[in-house]
Amino acid sequence: MMERINCVILAAGKGTRMRSKTAKVMHPLMGRPMIRYVVDAARAVSPRRIVVVTGCGQEEVQGSLEGEDISFALQAEQKGTAHALLAAEGHLVPGDILVLYGDVPLIRASTLERFIDFFRLSGGVAFMTTKVERPEGYGRVITDGTDTIIDIVEESEAAGAVKEIRVINTGICMIRADMLPLVKAVTPDNNKGEYYLTDICRQARRRGIAVKAFLHDESAEVLGINTRKDLLEAGLVMRNAILDRHMEQGVTIMDRDTYIEAGVVIGPDTTIFPHCFLMGRTEIGREVTIGPHALIKDSFIGDGTTVEAFSSLDGVQAAEGVKIGPFSRIRPSTVLKKKAKIGNFVEVKNATVGEGSKANHLSYLGDAAVGSGVNIGAGTITCNYDGRRKHRTTIEDGVFVGSNTELVAPVTVGKDAVIGAGSTITHDVPEGALAVTRAKQKHIEGYGRRKKCAE
Repeated sequence: MMERINCVILAAGKGTRMRSKTAKVMHPLMGRPMIRYVVDAARAVSPRRIVVVTGCGQEEVQGSLEGEDISFALQAEQKGTAHALLAAEGHLVPGDILVLYGDVPLIRASTLERFIDFFRLSGGVAFMTTKVERPEGYGRVITDGTDTIIDIVEESEAAGAVKEIRVINTGICMIRADMLPLVKAVTPDNNKGEYYLTDICRQARRRGIAVKAFLHDESAEVLGINTRKDLLEAGLVMRNAILDRHMEQGVTIMDRDTYIEAGVVIGPDTTIFPHCFLMGRTEIGREVTIGPHALIKDSFIGDGTTVEAFSSLDGVQAAEGVKIGPFSRIRPSTVLKKKAKIGNFVEVKNATVGEGSKANHLSYLGDAAVGSGVNIGAGTITCNYDGRRKHRTTIEDGVFVGSNTELVAPVTVGKDAVIGAGSTITHDVPEGALAVTRAKQKHIEGYGRRKKCAE
């Protein structure tokens, strides 16, 4: 019964080959630390207890899983996989033990369910194996010609014909609760002086216990990530799986050269053009058009919105029917209400733009509250920073702001007011008023002809 399972996830390794100060299992894969995928797969098989064994980057790993119903065990010294499993012993509840690895993020719950079913028919110990073209770096699995394992020889110990074996150990294994003494019997009799979990095969054979091999035919799913190259290749596999899932749910994706992170939600009948990046906690509604070359992070995009080419959105709330871009930059804490328009080379930051309002060209709206039905002329900026503090600009409903206007905050422009083009507004503008600040135009007759003569 699956409810009697303990799931132990080994995540203590430093990951030397990653050449990073970040713990290996914390490296991001499609927007999430790779260990998150392993935890999700483990949770899907309904274990009684999940124990994550930490070591290098302990605080970072635990912090990433904060709020989860998970126990943590510390492997203070990394002395091998058997040593890591025994570090979790005090956290286990009665039941069999499924051992997973925090650096095997592509593992699927359906695969684990099949493995558990296989384990139930074994003698108490089972390892998941797979066949690869290039087995270098992996433990070789020696069988008796059936699914019974004679031995698993680690890469550092392999020699001769053993090195030619292409069936390798994935590390994933399952041990019946009463077989834990096999782990305790393991000794560090190897080149590295470590306690290998695979050595329970030898301990079991001495006691007449058959260890079984579950041969998984999709090696890409069960291989660990040890290098940046591995991380890239796993990301490509997962990226395609994410794209497939969205297309199955009614999203049109024009090109696989599209990056959509695991946490992104997209509604049906949305179209995504090539070279887009959808990241973080982004939620996109129905019948939205995105791209090409758009970047959207941690944003909500309402139904029927259009985000045109080369636009960048970060922390944006856009209601339905909004039009953005091309070449717009929308920064955090921005709210765009229904049918607002933010056009080419317009930047908005920490501002609310009201329903039906528009800033179509070459403007900056920072720390501003813009009402509904407002027109922001080309070249308009809110001067929100005085060198020490940020200040707010308020533009009420129905205001018309002429081109090349500077609004020096703090300032309020009243409802239905008009700002003449080229004005610098430093005082509040009353409701319905026309505000114009511009130097008197002067003409110097004949200047152009005199200039040419001088040349």
